[in-house]
Amino acid sequence: MVSIVITILAGLTYKIKRPHCYIQEFYVPALDLSLNSTVINPCLFFDLAFENIMTDHSVRYGDVNLTFSYGRSAVAKYVVPTFYQGMSKRADRREVVESSGVPWEAAVKAVSNGSAAVFRVDLVARPRFGFWFWYSKRKGMRIGADVEVDGFGMKVKREDIRLINLGASKTRVGIFVMFVGLLVTLLCLF
Repeated sequence: MVSIVITILAGLTYKIKRPHCYIQEFYVPALDLSLNSTVINPCLFFDLAFENIMTDHSVRYGDVNLTFSYGRSAVAKYVVPTFYQGMSKRADRREVVESSGVPWEAAVKAVSNGSAAVFRVDLVARPRFGFWFWYSKRKGMRIGADVEVDGFGMKVKREDIRLINLGASKTRVGIFVMFVGLLVTLLCLF
């Protein structure tokens, strides 16, 4: 009986779904043609939303590393400090980061022609998932998305942009561990 309870608890702890992360707003004032400014503001303004979709696990984030790229080169890095997120909760972060190395002339030319400038946002974190009285080991999370910016300096898509997984999924390992646990339990019972 004890082994069944342990197997169920082990299965619940391995049934971890990564939180969803969204870019709600993204504004680049240097690409806002309506400002008619001769001075280039190199800042990137962004709103990031973390959504914990699990009803039985909380999330404790370590530092969340963000990298902003234009083309193939990184133009800004930012670290969201450590924070806690409860079960089924949403955490919003509104931040500003200064960029360097963006070819502003080419980007302004692209948006003035009616097309979009494309920025890449990559997020790397190693959160821990809480279940009752303990936390799991840190789980790697590498996600990212392309953000198209128009001539008003805003992201083209009006809906939130979800950052998607960049690495391989590890759900198969959790299913395998749960299967082995059930097999051992059945062998112990009979």
